[in-house]
Amino acid sequence: MSALQKVLRADSAGAAAQKLYENTHIALAGLVPLAVLSGEGNVGKATDVALGVLIPLHSHVAINSVLSDYVPKSVLGVSRWGALAVTGVTLLGFMKLNLAGPGLTHTVKELWRK
Repeated sequence: MSALQKVLRADSAGAAAQKLYENTHIALAGLVPLAVLSGEGNVGKATDVALGVLIPLHSHVAINSVLSDYVPKSVLGVSRWGALAVTGVTLLGFMKLNLAGPGLTHTVKELWRK
C-alpha cells in the first residue's frame, strides 16, 4: 500500500495508523486540560500548536472508520478524498489561528464567555 493510500485509508492502513490513533487519543487527553489551565505564554502557544495538529490527525483516522462502515462502496473513494480535504483545511485553519491569531484555546475560551 502506497503512502497516499495509507493516508486515504487511515482506518485500515495497518498497525502504525492504529498506533497513531491511540497515541493521539492519549496526547489529547493530557493536552486539553493543559490548554485550559495554561495562559497566553509559551506553554499555551505550544499546547495550541500541538492541539492544532493532533485534533485533525485523530479526527481523520476516526472519520475514515465511519466512512468504511456507512458509506456505499461506489462512493467510498470520493468520500475518502473529501475527508482528506476537510482534514487539510482544518489543519491549515488551526495553524493560522495558532500562529497568526489568538490561538485555539483562547478562541474556544472566548466562545464560552459569550
